[in-house]
Amino acid sequence: MNKPFVETGAEIGAGQRSGRRILAVDAALLIILMTAAQLAVVRNGSQAELPVWFVVVGGLAPAGVFLAGLVANRVSDLTLRVVAFLAVAAFWLTLITFPAAVPAGGIDRIPWTLTASGAAVAAALVAGGRGLAWTTVTITAATGLAYRAIYGGLDLDGVVNDMQALLTGAVICVIGGHILAVGRGLDREAASTAASASLESAESGRLTARTVAASLVHDEVLATLALAASGLPIPQDRLAAQARQAVATVTSLADDQAHEPVALSVAVAAEARRHGVSCTVQGSVAASSVRAFTPTHDALIGAMRQALRNSIQHAPDAARSVRILHTGSEVRVEIIDDGPGFDPAQIAHDRLGIRQSIIGRMSRLPGGSAEIDSAPGRGTVVRLRWAVEADNRIVIPDNRVSLRVGFFVVAVIYVGTQTTSAILAALAVPGTWPLHLTMLLTLLAAGLMIRAAPTRVPSGALTSLVVALAGGGMVVGVSAAYLIYGIAFSYGSLWFTVATAFLFVALALRGRMGSALGGTALIVAASVCAGVLENAPVHQIVQLAIRPVVLVGLAVALLVVVERMQRRIVALHKEAVRSAEKQSWALAARSELTGRVAELARTALPLLRRIGTGVEPTDAQRNEYTSCEGELRDGLRAGSLAREPLRAAVAAARERGVDVVLLDDNGGFVDNSLIDPILTWMAESVATSRTRVVGRLLPPGRQTQASLTVDGQHTEFTVTRVSAAEAQPLRLR
Repeated sequence: MNKPFVETGAEIGAGQRSGRRILAVDAALLIILMTAAQLAVVRNGSQAELPVWFVVVGGLAPAGVFLAGLVANRVSDLTLRVVAFLAVAAFWLTLITFPAAVPAGGIDRIPWTLTASGAAVAAALVAGGRGLAWTTVTITAATGLAYRAIYGGLDLDGVVNDMQALLTGAVICVIGGHILAVGRGLDREAASTAASASLESAESGRLTARTVAASLVHDEVLATLALAASGLPIPQDRLAAQARQAVATVTSLADDQAHEPVALSVAVAAEARRHGVSCTVQGSVAASSVRAFTPTHDALIGAMRQALRNSIQHAPDAARSVRILHTGSEVRVEIIDDGPGFDPAQIAHDRLGIRQSIIGRMSRLPGGSAEIDSAPGRGTVVRLRWAVEADNRIVIPDNRVSLRVGFFVVAVIYVGTQTTSAILAALAVPGTWPLHLTMLLTLLAAGLMIRAAPTRVPSGALTSLVVALAGGGMVVGVSAAYLIYGIAFSYGSLWFTVATAFLFVALALRGRMGSALGGTALIVAASVCAGVLENAPVHQIVQLAIRPVVLVGLAVALLVVVERMQRRIVALHKEAVRSAEKQSWALAARSELTGRVAELARTALPLLRRIGTGVEPTDAQRNEYTSCEGELRDGLRAGSLAREPLRAAVAAARERGVDVVLLDDNGGFVDNSLIDPILTWMAESVATSRTRVVGRLLPPGRQTQASLTVDGQHTEFTVTRVSAAEAQPLRLR
């Protein structure tokens, strides 16, 4: 059996599995983009001094990440996590072995890809969750700064690159962790819903089985036993045939009746065929929405049956058809004929077939209704409607608290890294501090505006203001750096371009993806224009322009994919819950019916088989049939009264020829402390009976709890004192 929401050991739910696959693909996309940027750097020749073996070791990590994304949808979750873990281990191996790769003459600067941990962080989320991911971010940032200080590259470009890489890794940790948390939440929600739904469905199956068994016992077994015990002049061959039919029905009860509920469309078509009427189905009727033996099924099929009977009776020569439609919000069954028609307003009050069996039956069904569309000379259409309740049992869990905590951490890192970048940029080129201070304050102001938005999705006006402030400020800053301050084009000097991209990531996460993409295009355009005007090397332009695209583009892509993932996982879980309901219903029904068949095999079937031989019964056998028929009837009607010591007293009375009837009209609400005294009281009276006994548990809410009539003498049982143990029977003459 498929268990998409179960997590036991290595087996996980569909939510987590999909989340990890998305992150693996995301990491592979990051590798593709990083490789494109790396090729630009390699063509520039800045890393030619590194040995071949280190290039091979350094290639293991991106190759492993790319492989994980490539096979994510084709391998098991465990295999995917192993591949991702190996990729993370290879990335760590690259960090560890880098000192051994540094040539004796040293290097100008460490490779920037050594600190570009985004893909490795995404792979770490797949392999080990948030803990491994944050560890990877921290180790990468620490080793990057240490290597720059030791081997070269501890300059503005290098440090700003490391600051932005640290922030990028933190953002991936938060977004990826949220994706995994949503998947786990969906799996837990589905598992809880399935467990609850299975219990409810099992109880429904048991109740349905009891109803079916009780109907069979009443219609087949009791009737046969009563006839056999009556002594009426019934042909023995007919009685024997009836007994054999009862035996066959009982023995096949569990197999014939304990099936999962049937789709309403199937039940409607079957009912139409029984009346010789064609049936068409439009739309898709979910099998789990309307089930056989449920009140909904009984009301719709019962009203349909009555409408068909009315049509056949009052328009015998008409052409008839049945149509069932599912519009998403309601199920509609239409019974159509082209007969003479009638005026529905003139229906007599004694026409119970329409008023009660059709309109009344549907009106008593929650969400149900019926209408009669007819007029003299133009046929009749009976429309039965049932409003389908949306299946909202599985909802996407609310992880906003954990998400807010995560982004608070990112906000702290953002303020720290951008402040550090602004200070270093101002120190690198004396006299430029007004530019960098202005850009820092502009970015922080825009960030505060996003954070202070009163709703999750900022208003259009607020979004436009943020884009204008952050994006416009970035364009002005780039222009001022070139025209006023004459700052050379570099990643470090224009740190605020990538810092602006992080604000657009925040906008995307708040539901303003279009504005975020538009702002990112503005960043790329400004960066490329500035680089071209200054005749900057291509690899510098690529390095500056690619990170905003990676940050915002992948954030938007993740949000879109995650939204689709959530809908797909919810649909998958709902189907799994419906499957669990069906299985629980069928198992519980079969178990209940099997137990009932076993009980009948012990009590009634031997007697029915004897009757089935066609041999004339003796008086003793008739008494035996009477006793068995009474016990079975007690099982249907006696409820709480069918227990010792009353059961033994009733059996003895029936053997003496006493007619005993036990009725439980209480519905299970009687105080348990009163049952034993009532049973003892009734048993004592039944033991003295001669002709007829009627014992009854009375409905709840009355002062009197039970009544007993023995040979015409009526008494009632009521509590006359505070303690139930001191309850007293009262004799009423």
